[in-house]
Amino acid sequence: MTSGAWKSPANRSLGNYTKRDICFGKYFKAINQYGKVVLNSVFLLLYQTLDTNGGTMPVWDYCLHKLNWSGVFYNKIFNSSERQILSKVPTSEEFVCDVSLLFKITNQVLGNLTEPIKKEIRDLKNLRNTVAHEDLQLDEPELANLIEELKTLCHIILEGTGSLLGQNLSNIISEVENGLQDLLMAKMENSDTEMYLETLENFRQEKQSKMISDGRKELMNVYSKTTVLNPCSWMSDHAFKDFTVENVFTSLKLAVSGREVPMNNILNTTSFKERFVPRMVIVRGVMGAGKTSLYRYLLQQWCTHSSAVVGLMNVDIVIAMEMRTVKCNSLVQFLREQLLKATSKLFSESDIIPVLQDLNVLFLIDGMDEATKQGKEVVREIVNKFTDSSIVVTTRPEFTLELMQMADDHVVLQLDGFTKENQRKYVEKIFAIRYPDQQRAQETKRFLRFKSGAYASLSNHLTLPLTLALLLILWCDDTFKVTTVTNASRLYSMIYEVCRSKLTTRLEAMGAEHGASLKPKVRRWQVELGQVAWHMMCEDVLNLSLNRANRLIDLCEKEGIDAIQTMSTFLNCTTEQTLAGTKYNFSFPHSSGQEFLAAFYICEQVTISGSFTPILSKASCSRLLELMMYVTGLLKQSNLLTPSLASDIKNMMISKIENLSNDVEVWWRLLVEAESDPAMCKVVGDVINQTDRWAINSWDSPVLTKVKANLLQKTGAAPSLVIIHVQYTMMLEDCSELHDILQLVAQEGKSKVKLYLDRHFNSSKDQEEEVEALVAKMLCSNRLVEFKGYFGYHSAMQLERATRTEALYVRVTSVGTLAQLRLSLRKHRRWKTKLWSSRKWNLKSLELFLDIDSNINPEDFPYLHYHKRLVVKLAGLSDNRAKWVGEVLRRLSNHYTSIILQESYVSLKGVKVLLDTASHVSLKEMLVITDQPATTEEVQTLAEKSGVNIRWLV
Repeated sequence: MTSGAWKSPANRSLGNYTKRDICFGKYFKAINQYGKVVLNSVFLLLYQTLDTNGGTMPVWDYCLHKLNWSGVFYNKIFNSSERQILSKVPTSEEFVCDVSLLFKITNQVLGNLTEPIKKEIRDLKNLRNTVAHEDLQLDEPELANLIEELKTLCHIILEGTGSLLGQNLSNIISEVENGLQDLLMAKMENSDTEMYLETLENFRQEKQSKMISDGRKELMNVYSKTTVLNPCSWMSDHAFKDFTVENVFTSLKLAVSGREVPMNNILNTTSFKERFVPRMVIVRGVMGAGKTSLYRYLLQQWCTHSSAVVGLMNVDIVIAMEMRTVKCNSLVQFLREQLLKATSKLFSESDIIPVLQDLNVLFLIDGMDEATKQGKEVVREIVNKFTDSSIVVTTRPEFTLELMQMADDHVVLQLDGFTKENQRKYVEKIFAIRYPDQQRAQETKRFLRFKSGAYASLSNHLTLPLTLALLLILWCDDTFKVTTVTNASRLYSMIYEVCRSKLTTRLEAMGAEHGASLKPKVRRWQVELGQVAWHMMCEDVLNLSLNRANRLIDLCEKEGIDAIQTMSTFLNCTTEQTLAGTKYNFSFPHSSGQEFLAAFYICEQVTISGSFTPILSKASCSRLLELMMYVTGLLKQSNLLTPSLASDIKNMMISKIENLSNDVEVWWRLLVEAESDPAMCKVVGDVINQTDRWAINSWDSPVLTKVKANLLQKTGAAPSLVIIHVQYTMMLEDCSELHDILQLVAQEGKSKVKLYLDRHFNSSKDQEEEVEALVAKMLCSNRLVEFKGYFGYHSAMQLERATRTEALYVRVTSVGTLAQLRLSLRKHRRWKTKLWSSRKWNLKSLELFLDIDSNINPEDFPYLHYHKRLVVKLAGLSDNRAKWVGEVLRRLSNHYTSIILQESYVSLKGVKVLLDTASHVSLKEMLVITDQPATTEEVQTLAEKSGVNIRWLV
C-alpha cells in the first residue's frame, strides 16, 4: 500500500480508471458501508438495553432527560446537522448516520458500556479517516490483505458486543464477512468506480476532511523545521544542522511504578496496566533527561508515517506545543495565530474546536515547567474539552502535581535518560557525524575509555542526554579541556567560555579591536545578561521584554561590540516584519541556560558583598534548586565557598524548597557541584545527621543506593536509623552498593540499624562470614535494633552487649551457637534489670530457624531462658524426625508463641507424635506447610485435643 497523488473524477475520462482505482473504490466502499453496518448494530443493540423504551427513544431525548445533559452541553457535542438526525427514532429509516456520527454517539452516549471494545471501535473509525484522507494506491493482493484485516476487526467488535449482551450475533457477523468477501470478488464497472470516487471527493470537501488533509500538510511542514536536536540551544541550529532526529536520536529509558516501559509504547496506554486507561501521559524528567528530544522524535515519526511508535499511525492530527513559545490565551487563538494559520482560515472560529473534537487528535506538549500563564490556560482548555483525545506532556518533576490535578485519568512516566548501552550508541552516532570514517572508531574508543575512567565522578550525569551531548561537543572542540570537567557547573562554564571565545574571534575578524580588550567587554556583557536572566527567573518568563532587549543592545553599543552577533550567541533570535520595519524577538532557548547565567550573575554579586542576603533573601523563584547547584559549583571554581556561604546555601534551600531534607539525591548533587569541599561536606552531614531514617532496599534503584553510600562516605554522617532489606532473590554480595553501606554503617557509631537478609534467614546452609563479622560488630556497639539472617557464634557472643536489640529472626546452624545465645540471654533476664537498670533488655521477639543436623542428641540442646515472644521454625521435617523435633522443643523452652514447619513432608500422624512428645510445652499455634494432605476435620480434631491452633497448608 502506497500513497500517491490521485485525480478527482472531474479530471478523468470514463474509461480511464486503472485496477488500482478500482481496488481503492472497493476498499472505500468496504469501510464506509460495512463499517456503518457494524457500528449501527453495536449502537442499536446496546441502546435497547438502556432506559430508552426498547431503543425507540430519540437520542436527544435520552441525553437531556436520562443522562441529564444541559442543552448547552448537548449542542456542544453535536452540531446542527447531527442534532437533526438524532431527533429521529433510532430504529426508523430516517435515522441515517455515517461512521463518524455513529462513533460519536457510541462513545459519548453509551459511555463506559462499550469499554471492552472501545479500542476496536476507534480503530474502525480511524480506518475510515485513513481511507478518506490518505491518497492510497492499492493493488489486488494489498486489497485482499486489508479486507481480511477489516473482517477481523468487525468480527472482534460484533463478538464483543454479543458478549456484553449475552447474545449470539453470528448472523450479523456472517452477513458482514460474506458481504466483504463478495465485494472483494465483485467485478466493478468504471461507472461504479466513478461513483465511489465522487462520493469520496464530496466527503473530502467536508469540514473534518479539510481539517485532516489541509491541516496535516501544514503541520508536517511546520514540524519539519523542528528536527534538530541542538545540545547548545543558545547557539544557532545551523551550527548543529546534522544533529537531526534521524541521525542522532537514541532510545530513552521510561518507567512507570518502577516497571520499564518501551519508549515506542508511550501511546499504548492500555499496556500500562493501570486501574483505567489514561488519556494524559505525563513524562517527567530532570533538566537534560531528553524530554524535548522525545517530543521531537514523536513529531518526526508522525511526519514520516513511521509505524515504530505503537498507535501513532492511527492519529489524524498531531497538535504540538512548545510551552515556552505559547503566547495566546486560548487554543483557537494559538491555532489561528501560531500553528495552523492557513488551515484555520478555512473555518469559522466557532467551528475549529468542534471539528477537532470529532478527530483522533494527539496533543504533544513539551516543557510544562516553562509554560507561560497563557500556556497553562491553553493546556487546561485542552484537558477539559478533548476528553477523548490523547495528551502527552513533558515536564520537570517539581511541576508534575499541577498536571496531575488537571486530569484524573493520567499516568506518570519517569524519564531517566540513557542506559549505559544507549550512551555508547549515542556516542557512536555523534562521532559518525563529527569524524571521518578512518578516525571515527579510534575517537569512539578513546572517549568511551575516558568516560568510564576519569569521568567517574559524573557517571550519574552522563545518563542525561544533554550532559553527554555537551561533553561530546567539548571533546570535539578541544579534547584537553574536557579533562578539567568534573561536574555540571564546570561543564556549562566551559561551554560558555567556548562561546565567549568564539564570539571574541568573530568580533575581532569583523574589524573590532584586539581580542585582549574584547574579552573583558564580552564578559561584562555576560554578567549583565545574567542579571536579566535572574530577574526573568523570578518572573518565570523566558522571552525578553523590549526594554530588556534594548538594555542589552545599548550595552553592546556602549562597549563597542556588534549587538546582533553578541545577542544571538547566547539567545534565540526571531524576526517579525511590522509596519515599522523588522522587529527582533529574543528569548532564552532553554531554562538551563537561563539558570546558569543567573547563577553566574549571583556569584559576581557574592564576590562583591560576600553574602547571599542582599540578592536572595526575599527572592521567590520556582527554579531555585537548579540555580543553587550552579551557584555552588561556580563559587567552588572561584575558591569562594567558605563555611559561612556553604551554610547559607543549605539554609536557603531548606527554607525555600519544600520536603528537601530527605531528598538524598539533591544533597549528593550539591556535593558533586561543590567537588566534595569540606565546608559543604560538613553542612550536608548536618542535614543527614538530623534525618530520622533511611530505608535502603535491594530493589531500589542502584543509582539511589550508590548516592546514599557516597553521602555516608563523604560526610561521615548518618541518619538516626538505617533500615536495610535484601529480598530473598538476592544475596548481599550481589548488591555491591548495599554492601558498602552496611560496612560504613558498621564502622560509624551513631545510627541504629535494622537489617533484614531474607535469604540468609530462609535458605538452609547459606552463610557469609563477612556479614557475620559486621553483624557481630554492630551488636557489640549496641546499634542493631532488629536483625533477620544467619546468626553465628560470634554474633551470639556479642548479643549480651546489645541491650537495644528489639527483635531477632535468626537462622542457627549449631548447638554451640544456641549455647552461646543462652548465655547472652541469661545475662539479661528480667530480674537483672533491678540491679543494672541502664542495661535493661529490650528483646521482645525471638524467631529461631533451627537449621541443625537431626543426628544431634536433643539432650545437647540448651535451655534458652527466654519468656517473651518465641517462634521456632524448622524445614524438611518428615514423620521419622517428628519425635526428635518434639524432644528438641522440650529442651529449648517451656513456652512458644508459634512453631513453623516449612517445606516439610510430615503427615498428620507425625505432627501428633511431635505434639505428644512436647506435651508439657506451652504452645499457642503451629503452622504446617507440607506435601501431605489432611482434612479440615482431622486437623480440627488434633487442634482441640492438643490445645494448639493448627493451620495446615498443602
